[in-house]
Amino acid sequence: MSGAPARPRRPSAAEFAEARRLRARRRRLLARGSGAVVAVVAAAVIFLLLDARAARNAEKDVVERYVRQWGAQDFAGMWKDLGSDSRLRIRPDRFVELMRGTLSTATATSLTTGEPRRDGDGYAVPVTVRTRVFGVLRGTVDVPLQGSGDDARIDWTRRMALPGLRAGERLTRTTTMPARADLLARDGTVLASGPDRRSDVPGIAGQIVGSLGTPSADDLPALRRLGVPADATVGVSGLERQLNAQLVGTPGGTLEAGDRVIARADAKKAAPVRSSIDPNVVKAAAEAQANAPDATGTVVLNARTGEVLAFQGGAWTDLQPPGSTMKIVTASAAIEDRLATTSTVYPRETEAKGFGVQNSDGELCGGTLVESFADSCNSVFVPLGAKLGGKRLVQMAEAYGFNRDTPGVIGDTPARIPDPLPDTDAPTSAIGQAAVEATALQVALLSATIANGGMQPRPTFLRTDAPAPTRRVVRSATAAAMRTLMSAVISEGTGKDAKVALPGITTAGKTGTAELASTQGPQCDAEAAAKAAEAQPDDVTQAPEPPSPCGNADGKSTTAWMSAFAPVTRRGGQDPIAIGVLRAKNFQGGATAAPVAKAVLTVALQAGGG
Repeated sequence: MSGAPARPRRPSAAEFAEARRLRARRRRLLARGSGAVVAVVAAAVIFLLLDARAARNAEKDVVERYVRQWGAQDFAGMWKDLGSDSRLRIRPDRFVELMRGTLSTATATSLTTGEPRRDGDGYAVPVTVRTRVFGVLRGTVDVPLQGSGDDARIDWTRRMALPGLRAGERLTRTTTMPARADLLARDGTVLASGPDRRSDVPGIAGQIVGSLGTPSADDLPALRRLGVPADATVGVSGLERQLNAQLVGTPGGTLEAGDRVIARADAKKAAPVRSSIDPNVVKAAAEAQANAPDATGTVVLNARTGEVLAFQGGAWTDLQPPGSTMKIVTASAAIEDRLATTSTVYPRETEAKGFGVQNSDGELCGGTLVESFADSCNSVFVPLGAKLGGKRLVQMAEAYGFNRDTPGVIGDTPARIPDPLPDTDAPTSAIGQAAVEATALQVALLSATIANGGMQPRPTFLRTDAPAPTRRVVRSATAAAMRTLMSAVISEGTGKDAKVALPGITTAGKTGTAELASTQGPQCDAEAAAKAAEAQPDDVTQAPEPPSPCGNADGKSTTAWMSAFAPVTRRGGQDPIAIGVLRAKNFQGGATAAPVAKAVLTVALQAGGG
């Protein structure tokens, strides 16, 4: 038996069990390890996907903001979203000029954009441009990006200024102008027709139609948006200028991207344009102002519709100190701020004590605010201006329209009051002196605002029956109080000669007399003494006393104003008609401007306000 191999020992049942347990444990450990690896890998993938999605969202946000600003024509905002390379290529002012100029060349009236769609490293954006001349331009503008994620910005080039442009192309247009449309009065009377602008009422038309010529630099931007070239013949004054947009018609021509024509249009003459002008009211204004020795201005407005029924002279260009018509502004501020009511009582004085300002002709006046306003008491309104202070007086004046262009009127000279206004100048500014100046248009708008319940109408030179766009100037309660004050001016105060003599019609208003040179008081005497001293040679010990410049015998030391409206209370559908009257170097408002207001308002009201 020796020499035979030994047989291996068979493991016991317990050893078999332990081996199985160890193998199972090893499998479990291996399973756990691979699962952890898989989880880590999966998490990393998820994080990468989320990061990529956030980056894409940030990039899309930049593009959406950029095109949203494009639609709003916020070109300065668009430039801020350009990448650094693009900013180096074009300055912000040049970018704004180019983007705005491109839309202007296309005569764009609106630009809208669709949903940006990812396209390679950038986005494709659907763009629709509606134009006045060339219809609707549609296309897709590629918007490439510089950078990525939160750092992404627009990689701008000139071709992105309008859909359809290609690299290196610039947008240009050639223009053909149609014949100018006929200009009519509100009743259909021809004011200007044909190439020679013939009129059925040449005398009246000569007062208001204006002339044609080459556009001024101020008018060019608006005309260019209409498709009108810089060398076209357009209205340069009067109604022709105010209504250029309606009278020029629709130009024709071609829109070109480089050498390519991308749109064509035929020129179309506009239909006859019916203006807001009433020839009878124009005639009345011209006749009433015919005897004025110096500059004049008249504006007649429908306070509800904003229609300009008539104008004359330097209606919205000639500036003069407004005198006591400024007390409409001062009283409005005092009532709004509850510094005064219609029943507040003031001492009866001949001058504003402590301010060196007399009442007109040294008159003794005062009493209630209504009485003081009716008699135009400087002794009340100079101290009231001091109480209001410069800042508040400017605020109220600007609410009425001072220091800004008048919406709806092209080329007006804004009424002005210094801003900031020193408190030391508030007392005299409150009575329309110092450096305050106004036009007949602004003075008419003072009355139109009160007549319209504290809402200032936007003037229009087109016939309409719709209420004018308005803006709130004072509360309706303040306007009601002002109607009481202004009614008293006509019924018992300085403006009696402006009262309209028509059944059932009441008139309200405010006279104004602005001193161009001192006419009374210590200041006048001091000026006279200074002039005498300047004129007297040093070696003359006695000289005849020169005549005093005090007084106003020839009327040239004062400018006359009238701001008025009628009726005060609407009856039978009659719209209130407001008027502003200026007569430079022509005595006092109650004596010379008030009769003009009466004559013109009477004609306007007899016509039913148009």
